[in-house]
Amino acid sequence: MKLFNKVASLSLAVVLTATLAACGSTKTENQNPAVSQSPAATQSPAADEKIKITMWSQFSDPNSKDGGFIGFYKALEATKAKFPNVEIDHTGIGGEAYKTKVKTASAADELPDIFFSWGGGFAEPFVAANRILPLDDLVKDGTIDKLVPGTTDNFTFDNKLHGLPTNIDTANLYINTELFQAAGAKIPATWDDLMADINILKDKNITPIALGGKDRWPAMFWNSILDIRMGGTAAVNAALNKTGSFNIPEFQEASRKYKELFDSEAFGDNPLGTSYDESINMFLTGKAAMLYMGAWVNGQINAPDSLVKGKVDVVKFPTLPGGKGNADEWHGGSGATFFINANVENKDRVWEVYKYFMETMAKEVFIAGSGSSAWKGDLGDTSKVDPLAIKIGQLSANATGFSYWWDQMLSGNDTESMFGSLIKFSAGKISPEEFNQELQSKINPGK
Repeated sequence: MKLFNKVASLSLAVVLTATLAACGSTKTENQNPAVSQSPAATQSPAADEKIKITMWSQFSDPNSKDGGFIGFYKALEATKAKFPNVEIDHTGIGGEAYKTKVKTASAADELPDIFFSWGGGFAEPFVAANRILPLDDLVKDGTIDKLVPGTTDNFTFDNKLHGLPTNIDTANLYINTELFQAAGAKIPATWDDLMADINILKDKNITPIALGGKDRWPAMFWNSILDIRMGGTAAVNAALNKTGSFNIPEFQEASRKYKELFDSEAFGDNPLGTSYDESINMFLTGKAAMLYMGAWVNGQINAPDSLVKGKVDVVKFPTLPGGKGNADEWHGGSGATFFINANVENKDRVWEVYKYFMETMAKEVFIAGSGSSAWKGDLGDTSKVDPLAIKIGQLSANATGFSYWWDQMLSGNDTESMFGSLIKFSAGKISPEEFNQELQSKINPGK
């Protein structure tokens, strides 16, 4: 697999879009797989003939205030209205259960027609098993020209495009300005600022930072951004793509900074026993002053009934002393998509539904305040776009680099190895140096 990482073009993507701005079966149980490959079987029925498309996603709660969920369900309903002769049978599965389900279905060749996935290492097994329909010929209908450059990189394997993007997501540092003002803290721009704020907030009995370490990936976000600030996105991406090393001085220093946060109790008393939902609730109820999280939380922060609505600002993550990375390098990018099953029936009609849904979801997620659109063109009425989303777009407009979520960039076994080492390190069972040595030996052995 060759995974392209064109940082410069993705930076342009944000310039173009973010200045305004955040996861049934392909054949019946008795179907002969060989039949689905025959010309007769793949010939699409007439446009007025009823067909059914099965879809799986991680968007399990239609009532969620998460901007990604809001955008998904609005796009789903719009697509159903656009194609009245297409029945879309959607199944939503939340959290880690979705990852398990989609991997199991792939192994059994029982994936639905369209299914949510991440790019990078998570998608590699699906591509290797020929479970995903390549889109190179289909996008020649003009679709490829509608996409912001660089946003398909994480879905391109061996020079073949397998998925379309929806949004450009970034992780951001959220600040409860009311708590900061009450405590006498100032918005942090540097590591020293951040540590000073942590001590000030603790003295006022305010948890400085909400962290849902029980779900592992929120802790990964902190480790990732510290590596980005110390080593830069190019070095981080090289390690993730197995062309570089995790065991370099810059990442070791980043790990020491990570340990310093835990040692100072910046994340409260029990961050590794706190779930993602619990950490978000801590921030939304004013029990924690900071949150480093993806833009999908914008909708929850500024929901009509939110206790912190209008009290939260968003800033670039602080710089680290001696770091090679700069404040315009970001944790995030375009990495979530939906794939089409390689053995899908009615391919041409499914493609029409799929591309409309993807473009519509990109627009609706942006309007919901959870990420810049990866599609060019009119985004409709943006007057009510979440102000945090607009601020994030302004902050990231001059981005010089992106590094996407580690658990999606790494393949399955490597992801679990990374999480195992990270939680062991977070719990203080190994040193910063041992942590980086372990990452290298497990994920990039022999390099």
